[in-house]
Amino acid sequence: MSAPDEDAARTRIQELREQIRDADHRYYVLDDPNISDTQYDALYRELVALETAHPELVTSDSPTQKVPGKVAEGFTPFEHPSPMVSLDNVKTEAEFRDWIDSANRYLKHEDERRYSVEPKIDGVGLELIYEDGVLTAGVTRGDGFVGENITANAKTVRGVPLRLRGDDVPSYIAVRGEAFVRKADFVAFNRRAEEAGEQTYVNPRNFCSGSLRQLDASITAKRPIRYSAYAIGAVRGASYPTQEAMLTAFREMGLPTTPETRYLDGADAVAARYVELVAERDGVAYEMDGVVVKVDDLALQDRLGMRSRSPRWAVAWKFAAQTATTKLLQVEWNVGRTGAVTPKAILEPVFLAGVTVSNATLHNVDELERLGIREGDPIEIERAGDVIPKVIRVLEDARTGDEKQIAVPTACPVCATTLVRDEEKVAIRCPNFACPAQIQRRLEYAASRGAWDIRGLGEKQVKQLLDAELVKDAADLFRLEVDDLVQLERWGTKSAENLLAQLEQAKTLPLDRFLVGLGIKEVGERGAKILARAFGTLERLQQATEEELLELDDVGEALAHSVLGWLAEPHNHDMLARLEAAGMQPTPVAAPTGGIFEGLTIVVTGKLEALSRKEAKELVEQLGGRAASSVSKRTDLVVAGPGAGSKLKKAEELGVEVIDEAEFLVRTGR
Repeated sequence: MSAPDEDAARTRIQELREQIRDADHRYYVLDDPNISDTQYDALYRELVALETAHPELVTSDSPTQKVPGKVAEGFTPFEHPSPMVSLDNVKTEAEFRDWIDSANRYLKHEDERRYSVEPKIDGVGLELIYEDGVLTAGVTRGDGFVGENITANAKTVRGVPLRLRGDDVPSYIAVRGEAFVRKADFVAFNRRAEEAGEQTYVNPRNFCSGSLRQLDASITAKRPIRYSAYAIGAVRGASYPTQEAMLTAFREMGLPTTPETRYLDGADAVAARYVELVAERDGVAYEMDGVVVKVDDLALQDRLGMRSRSPRWAVAWKFAAQTATTKLLQVEWNVGRTGAVTPKAILEPVFLAGVTVSNATLHNVDELERLGIREGDPIEIERAGDVIPKVIRVLEDARTGDEKQIAVPTACPVCATTLVRDEEKVAIRCPNFACPAQIQRRLEYAASRGAWDIRGLGEKQVKQLLDAELVKDAADLFRLEVDDLVQLERWGTKSAENLLAQLEQAKTLPLDRFLVGLGIKEVGERGAKILARAFGTLERLQQATEEELLELDDVGEALAHSVLGWLAEPHNHDMLARLEAAGMQPTPVAAPTGGIFEGLTIVVTGKLEALSRKEAKELVEQLGGRAASSVSKRTDLVVAGPGAGSKLKKAEELGVEVIDEAEFLVRTGR
């Protein structure tokens, strides 16, 4: 082909790309389309034809590259340029005004200020990284520090520009926002799927989350996912004085934002806007579960700074839970991993908060008595966000007289072992450690994301392994071979090899994650991290005494007794030995080092003003110290606020250094 022909193609391709980008901007950002769908499709088809004829002219930011066909092997980790932290929640106006007062105290003035009030979209966090204006990475939130690189999928999201618009584009910017599916799009997708005999989905948020994590990006491209930008994780080559200026810049660069966002002066105006959005909630195109209130001035945001897990300059004001009335058909009894036997309400299906609800939690026997509930009762249920629906009251005036008393079991519904009451008389429990239901729940819990994160080992797969008698506890998982798995229904060589690879990775998990997976009662993520940092290795933890455990901050008698009791059980001791023999070697979790408090034991006591005691303790740990709950001869420093009392007195008796909150803030650079 002659050079002039190629030059003409290059010119036309550039024209088409600009027209398509402009149409996308008008449609997704400005909500003001300037051409019809038919015209848009014609432009797109012409661009595809020209790029097919001239593959050497295809670029990564072309609109045609939003629909890739390559199937990924999996998602690789991607470290965020700064942590994607969560927001603190408030649920009432009083709690919201407490947040305002807290910010005022921290800033040391009571002036009214301007706030950004943004709808809290019930979607999935997604960070987009642009270098020299070109999208180079799309990353899930993950644990806030490291997410999954889903760039190919992110490129398919509607409204996400592959190249930022305008001349004033930063050299580097990490844009944070929410991926979501509009309510109407979700209903339409489900309707088409049902008509085609394909899978339907429960709610827009879960549908969006699953769609973003498809290994085949062409599947994601067929899902009606949209995007709304709301923050910056890092930026070079630009600065913005306010949240309003930043969101305005986003729109100018072609990034969608929520049109319902407002910028308001003072707490009263924010509270009034909250009431407006509650009233408008059902009419908004997407699911939202509250509003996000941010201090608009970014300089003030910097002054307010961060807590350990959330910013002081923003808060999520959640909407009240939604309720519905239905009928309790019957009660089923479920056995959990610790043996607790709990009632589950089976309901007459009812649509509530975006999903059809057919069961709800009843918590425990005491809750049944408190509600005075019977099978057949008309009831009111509530659901907030993704929380499991719960029964909140019986509509006694609507009873017909046909309702029946609920029979509380005296034997385990799975293994028939006689049930016992816990000392606190809240839960009834199956004491049979070998109960099949407990074994299954323990294995599911061990494989879960917050524990050993063994992907491909969910409820159905665990049941298959148990039914085939291939496993009896977590240690047996590491003895599995490909030949064991391929005999099971719907297992092939590839899926078997994938599971074994996941198990191999789990052998060197951090100690805290390993402890979570053991399923010890009272030991969740926080408790596991405390134990892992204090003892360093599993062997050292196994040698721990009750006194050593109780010395740890935030470790009470219940957790200490649970850990010691679990370790003393012969079957647990045997399982740990078999895990070690299989190659399980949890890696030590070291406390942060290099901080000003490295190696020091510090007690925080009394009332603090700028920080809560919890925040101060977390700051101690971040800077390498150990936050203790009691003063002893091993204490190096006490941070004492007003009302410190006996701990201050003991510190003075022992000659321990005592400082006030102001000095603590100076030393920590706050």
